[in-house]
Amino acid sequence: MRWLLDQKVERFKRALMKMGWFTEKMMMRVIESMENRQSASAKQVVEDDDVLDAMEVELREEAAVVLGTHAPTGFNLRFLISSVEVANTLEKIGDRTRRIAQILLSFYREQSANVDPKIIRMAKNVAGLLKETLGVMADMRSEAAFEICTKDDEIDEFFQEVRLEFINLLNEKPEQLERALCLLEIARELEEIADLCTNVVEAVLYAILGENYKCFKDQMKPFKGREGVLFDDSD
Repeated sequence: MRWLLDQKVERFKRALMKMGWFTEKMMMRVIESMENRQSASAKQVVEDDDVLDAMEVELREEAAVVLGTHAPTGFNLRFLISSVEVANTLEKIGDRTRRIAQILLSFYREQSANVDPKIIRMAKNVAGLLKETLGVMADMRSEAAFEICTKDDEIDEFFQEVRLEFINLLNEKPEQLERALCLLEIARELEEIADLCTNVVEAVLYAILGENYKCFKDQMKPFKGREGVLFDDSD
């Protein structure tokens, strides 16, 4: 029955959004830790990652049940397939966020200085991008999905500025090697989270439009790919 399938898909979407909001909360705790040198917030993020992992498994198992029981077609089929990919991507964002928290905990033990303001600014920009990504997912808005790609490119440029600044710092003050490397690693993880946000909206676009898109530089473009080889019967 179509109405029953629609109910299952809507319930699945609510669960996926719950996972997304939990991921965002992890990101906000990291920022709170950066701003206030709070070890407790960073430790909570490390613990939260196990919860996020469990959510991803639960969503994947539920998707298998719905697909096997109701044999959806059209949008519902695309949405469920895309949602499994989104859940996996959110789990990867959680892994990156946990890694940042672990670096922060090490940083607090070894360094007396605060986290550089530019790193905090970058973290807030990435958190904003994640929030917008979740909004695209919640509203299923294809127009807004294209904007995420442009904003990811802006974060890439900001990362390059931060990277160059810390490299120059190393040349001028080699005694700050450990501090600079920690902060560079955090910046790199943040840049990766921004990239993963584009993966989420790529999956959302597939669910909405039924076409594959890839974020290239600052534009979301249709992805045609090459002639298929995986299912070619020839050797």
